[in-house]
Amino acid sequence: MTVSIKATGDTCILKEATCSTSAEFPLPISKAGLVALLTELLSDAECQCAADGPVRVDRMRDGPRVQYGSGTFLVRYHDACPLILGA
Repeated sequence: MTVSIKATGDTCILKEATCSTSAEFPLPISKAGLVALLTELLSDAECQCAADGPVRVDRMRDGPRVQYGSGTFLVRYHDACPLILGA
């Protein structure tokens, strides 16, 4: 499984791909903004959530959960670090 962030101007798309399927989660935030939220959450062990407008990132047991509207996208911890470092 591969998780990536695709920049689309002032917005971005979180994408998860496996050998047989893929899923996309569009967000009304820039790639840099999403990386900043993930960094804020993961750099402080006591931080439980970070938000930027309608996008919220919560600390969950398995990794950060990105929420927008009624949708969510779970990024496992082993996938979150490469997203931050690769930005």
